[in-house]
Amino acid sequence: MIHRAEAMDERRELDVRRAIVVGSYAVLGVVLGWSRLAGLGRGGYCCDEISTLVEFVRPGPRTILTGAYIPNNHELYSLLGWASTSLFGESETVLRLGAAIPFIAGVVVVTAWLHVRLGALTGLLFMFLATASPLLLDLSRQARGYGLAVLAMSIVVVAALELERSPRRWPIIALCVAGVAGTWTLPHFAIAFLTIGSVLLLDRRLRPHVALGLGLSVVAIVAWYAPHVDDILDSSRQEYGVSISSAWILTAPIDQTLVPAVALLDDAFIRPTFASLIAVAAFLVLMAASPLLRDRETALIMCAGVVTTILAFWVTDTRIVPRFFSFLLVPLFMLVASGSATLLQPLRRARPTVRSAVVIATLTALTLVAVPRLFTVTRQPREALREAAAVIDELGPATTPVFAYVPHPNDIEFHLGRAVLRPRTPSAAQRVCNEPGDALLVVQLWVLEPVEIPCTERTGTRHVRLKQYARGDAIDVWLIPPAASTAER
Repeated sequence: MIHRAEAMDERRELDVRRAIVVGSYAVLGVVLGWSRLAGLGRGGYCCDEISTLVEFVRPGPRTILTGAYIPNNHELYSLLGWASTSLFGESETVLRLGAAIPFIAGVVVVTAWLHVRLGALTGLLFMFLATASPLLLDLSRQARGYGLAVLAMSIVVVAALELERSPRRWPIIALCVAGVAGTWTLPHFAIAFLTIGSVLLLDRRLRPHVALGLGLSVVAIVAWYAPHVDDILDSSRQEYGVSISSAWILTAPIDQTLVPAVALLDDAFIRPTFASLIAVAAFLVLMAASPLLRDRETALIMCAGVVTTILAFWVTDTRIVPRFFSFLLVPLFMLVASGSATLLQPLRRARPTVRSAVVIATLTALTLVAVPRLFTVTRQPREALREAAAVIDELGPATTPVFAYVPHPNDIEFHLGRAVLRPRTPSAAQRVCNEPGDALLVVQLWVLEPVEIPCTERTGTRHVRLKQYARGDAIDVWLIPPAASTAER
């Protein structure tokens, strides 16, 4: 009887644990889906989405594959965007689903693998990190190719880890197909993909088949980008972003990837400081405990692609922003999740440690940062450009001059359907006060020098502020009447 009672108690405990795991996955799955799919059509196209749509998706395959290449052309995504809009019509929702759905799929692939191989807690922690990351939240809702790249890297890493466990044909095929697809989307994806593939060549069991797969992959990549070789090389000299500092190259694999991913949205320019070393140190503590680092080959699969990609950008002095490395968060989050799960094990035995306290503090900080962003991003547009254009049309006729003191006047023109005046300095923006008739002023203070326009206080001025979750948090539109007298002018 005693043994039967103990068995029943164990069964109840097991049932409770299963219920907690299933419930946790359900909650995180709902949050993941809601945060990526809710309100996708809210807010018009913004920033690089407009470039993708106008310069590549609308013109179609010939321009995408053989036209002039610029980094904004995530070619495989542009092709899929052209195909989807041809079938279902052009809309923000249709194009953004091409990023959101692959991203969700990538998270599910890695979460499932971690659950089976390393346990439920690791899978849950990875899903939490991928869902809560502000950077990934922002990127996975944009009509760009970053969601595809995350899916591709998820498959590459999982396939490589499976090959290390046992040589089989399907992981090699998955590795190579995903690596090619990721590189067709983002050219620099090839650095991490070929690095991981090279690690697999160290295993004699895998060498012949992996070498063949990598060779065919290189042929497919070279053939795809053959029309753009010169343009791709020139793109390393683009001026957007900041260079990786040589003084911080040792911490760059973390402070250019993980640190901004858990704290910032897209468009952040990262300049590491001594304060950021605290975050780097915390992540190193968590990652060092990962069971994925205990074996040399597995550790190389998880880390080598990140390091070589960072080094390639540093050596070529290519300017970067964190989104360029967003797909590298797949192996890094896997290390953080598996290391955190390991460090939390003593808590089951009521034996808290300093390292488990670091885990709890890090996850708590991420939660506090992420939760407000989850609600803001799903309720507000990324940039209220379409809304600003609608306000302009409402406030004045098409003949009213529009002064656009904004970082990218082309974006306002896209939604407005007509040309605008483009002041680039505060003094140029203040010329709106000298207009003989009504004038419209649009101000978005992001990467522009702050400006004070005295005539916005004139009697009869109408002002509308439009909230957005990125790039300055708001766009202001004023309808300014003419000066009542020469003296006022």
